[in-house]
Amino acid sequence: VADEECRSANIEENEYTIFTREDLQFEYGLVESAVIKKLKFIDNQIVSRNMSNLTPVQLEQFESTFRYFDRDETNTLTLAELTAALASLGLVYSDEDMATIHDELVRAYGALTFEAFINLMVDITEDQMSSDQLRDAFRGISNDKPFVTELDLKLAMLPPVAIDYLKATMPIVTVNGTGANGEAAQAYDFETWLDGVFV
Repeated sequence: VADEECRSANIEENEYTIFTREDLQFEYGLVESAVIKKLKFIDNQIVSRNMSNLTPVQLEQFESTFRYFDRDETNTLTLAELTAALASLGLVYSDEDMATIHDELVRAYGALTFEAFINLMVDITEDQMSSDQLRDAFRGISNDKPFVTELDLKLAMLPPVAIDYLKATMPIVTVNGTGANGEAAQAYDFETWLDGVFV
């Protein structure tokens, strides 16, 4: 309205400013874009702070990866962007697996948001246990013996299915003095088994 009145009155310049309406619209667009980016950043920081399972380095890496692959700056990832983001982190899945992962996250979160991505990364990193961590766990179960017995596994409250799997896959050793009344008993060599699993 004001623009039309100025044109009808043949006013082409405003002596109080050097900016045109187009200049101001452009500047307003930049400010609006900066505010939207800052709000997304703050939302992502809130999500990040709530993720206690990740180290600060992991969190920073995942956040920068998400931001880099969020090309359209919508704070969401498409299937192609998710595939590229995970591949950049060294996580490569088949097309079917990627479609399944993407669909499950979209179903759970409405879109593949930063929160969905971070939760996916928490799930992935929690599933990755190093050989040293596993070896330490077995040493704890066995009370620092170089083998575990079936009783050790049961006392560790492992599920019966896991105990059956370990008994079937670990090399069997006979150990004197571990059976009932101090006789020889069957035990399982977790050290050799772990050496074979983490080659």
